[in-house]
Parts: sequence; structure tokens; C-alpha cells
Amino acid sequence: MTTSTDSHFIRRYRADMIYIGLIFFLVLSIPYDPNLFRDTSFGTLFSLENWFALATYRTSFIPESPLVGADVRGYFNWLIALGLALLLFALFGRKLKLRIHVDNDALCYWLRVLLRYRLALAMTFIGLVKIIPVQLPEPTISELHTEYGDFLLWKLYYLTNGIATAGYLPVIGALEIVGGLFLLNRRTAVIGAGLLLAVLLNVVIVNYVYEIGEQVYSSLLLLMAIVIFSYDWPRFYNLLIKKTATIPDGFWPEYGRRIGVLRPYLQALFLLLIAAFSVQLYLSWKNSDYPFPDEKGLAGAAGVYDVEDFVWKGDTLPYSLTDSIRWKDVVFEKWNTISIRGHRPVKVDSLKPRIAFNRERNYEYLGNGGREFFGYTITKGTSKQPGGIQLIGKVNQDHTFSFIVKRPGEGTLLLDGTNQFGDSLHVRLEKVNKKYLLQEGRRKPIRIY
Repeated sequence: MTTSTDSHFIRRYRADMIYIGLIFFLVLSIPYDPNLFRDTSFGTLFSLENWFALATYRTSFIPESPLVGADVRGYFNWLIALGLALLLFALFGRKLKLRIHVDNDALCYWLRVLLRYRLALAMTFIGLVKIIPVQLPEPTISELHTEYGDFLLWKLYYLTNGIATAGYLPVIGALEIVGGLFLLNRRTAVIGAGLLLAVLLNVVIVNYVYEIGEQVYSSLLLLMAIVIFSYDWPRFYNLLIKKTATIPDGFWPEYGRRIGVLRPYLQALFLLLIAAFSVQLYLSWKNSDYPFPDEKGLAGAAGVYDVEDFVWKGDTLPYSLTDSIRWKDVVFEKWNTISIRGHRPVKVDSLKPRIAFNRERNYEYLGNGGREFFGYTITKGTSKQPGGIQLIGKVNQDHTFSFIVKRPGEGTLLLDGTNQFGDSLHVRLEKVNKKYLLQEGRRKPIRIY
């Protein structure tokens, strides 16, 4: 509805701006992303990662960088979409206006419907992975034994929020879900857009400050919320700022017979999709340690170990702060991951921490430059030969070990084997009875009020 606060320019070109905006957002709604259809096998078609990828897809004529940082190439897709919108409107705009007999208010309504439902689906899914701690999980044992300065910026932000006990993440997730659900109803859409404006502005800033790498996509979500909210902004301004009498929006959409019949079923299907993802997400987190590997590790071995003896090629290497060969400590996770801290340079994996397209479950070692991570497989022993483990580097897959594992006593592990070059290794590990204050809690609770 055109209000008295609209400028002469906006009143004159309002219809043109709505058509261009509609084409712009339609172009950015094309599911053109090479990663989106990379794996179409039936076994993973309905996987958690695929559902999340479909809900949060972005149009990538120019692929975004897969690495964290301040890369802004994704904004070029906006320029391409805007250029296409201007070109298409210049070529076919007059014919569209003559052929589509829709007034400006109705056209603006359908533009907001497109944005409302796309933004609602993305924000409810994003909020769910915060309430169920999948996006920002608690620190692993390896992360608790990594120097603070060895983390990339984004990992520091994730770990800091992952241990927050004041309900920060659930509150943010709840705001995102409530805002998304409010968008599903025309009467509450402006409230949902207002909530999401406040949340998404913070998200965009955080992406730039901590170099998370999702600044382009979060900016797109913010832009959608701004467009939805801007429709009612003149009425909010008159009511709250100027404190004058304000006429409510009098537009009421008229649906065709076919749309009127299908509309409640489509809304129910939309809510059913959100509910199905919620159940799948909870079961994946509860039953499989998501986002960490699903394979179980060496039984009873989880913990941190000091390296008491380290014999390399027959030579015993004493503890050293500079030796690049000797290990300092080793961590066995509950799953099949071992991390080693030494003094050799560690290659940092700088991939973005994504849920979509992340079936490798690589969160645990992303952004960690202080430890070297290995996945391992367990070989069962026999009466004559003890069992062993085969280690393969998760970042540098050329770095491998093959060990026979012996347990002479409680808390002691003996590893005998070779590395990828055939160099012999004998390592004695002693488990550290470590208590973590994060898990122990405070002796007395802190009272703020």
C-alpha cells in the first residue's frame, strides 16, 4: 500500500522497482550450486546434510571460496542477478505489465511471499542446529589440550560459544526459529522479520570479525529480512517515532480457486518438513556423536596421555621443546580419532565449518593448528598376535602409522610399529588422570542478582 511518506521518485517508479526486485530475488532463488547436486546416490538422498543443504542453498554462478576468511566473491552473484533483472525488465518489462494484470500491492505481496518462505525455511533449520548442539558443539579432549593461539579465529568463536552456560546458543536458536515461524503467517511476518533483522545483523558482523566465511550468505538472509520489514516500516515510523495516527495496512490478498485449495496443504507440508528435520537432527546428535565421527574408538582408551618413552629407529629420544620428531602428548577420543601434539609444523585445514556437504564429519580438526589428527581402524588380535591400529592423517593423508597395541597395565599403552617411511617406533603412553574445570563446575554457583 502506498503511503503518504513515499517520495515522489518512489511513487513514480514503484512498479518498476517491484518488478526488478522480484526478478532479482527469483534469479537468486535458482538452485544453481555445483555442490548441491554433487552426491545424488539414493543412500544419502535423505541425509541430514542434504536436508540442510537444500534449506540453506545459495545461487552460485561464481563459486564462493570453500575456505574461511573474508572472501567476498559471492557478492558478484548479486551483481549478476541485478544485471539480469535490469536487462530482462528493459527487454520485457512493458510486455509483462500489459500481460500480467496485477496491481502494485498484489505484486509486492507475492514478492514478500517468496522471501518469507525461503527465509523461514533457512532460519528454522539454522536455529535448530543451535538448540540441538550440532553447529557449535562442546570442545573435544583434543581441543581442550590445544594452545589458545593455535586455533583460527572462527574456531575460537565456536568453542567459546560451545561452552557458554548462560543459555546463549539456545536463546539465539529460539529467536531464529520463532522469527522463521512468524514469517509463515502474513499477520505476524513483520514481527518475525524484525526479530531476524536483529539476529542477522549480529551474524553478519560476526562472520566478518571472526572470518567464518559465510558473510555473503548471511548478508543475503539479512537483505531478505530488510525487504520484508521495509513494507511496514513507514507505519512503524509514524507510530513509534512521529507518534501520529497510523492507518493499518488495508491490503488483503485474493487467491485463485486452485491456490486457495492448495495453500493450507502447502503450509502443512512446510511445517512437516521442519518437524521431520528436527527429529532426524536430534536422533543423529543423540545416537552418533554428530558432528564427530560415528565409528567407535579403542575400548576404554579415551583420554590424554603423556609420552613417557619415544624410541625412533632404535634411538631413545628424551623429552624436548624443540625436537620435531618426538611427540609431546597423545589424545584418544571416544571415536576413532587420535591427535598428536609435537613440535613439527602442522598444516591447518581452513575449510569452512559446514553442515551441508560435510559427510566426512571434519569439524574436530578444522581450524586447529596445534595438533595433528589421525583416523584409525582397529585390527583384531589373535592368541599369538595382539591387535593393532592403522593411522591415516586426516589433513595430510600421506602421514600414516601402523602400530601393534599392548596394554601391560591400567592407563598404559605400548605402541610398536612403523611410519609411512618404514621407520620403527616404540612409544609408551601413560594416561593422565585429568579433571576439567568446565566439567567439574564451580564449588558455588554465581549469583548475578
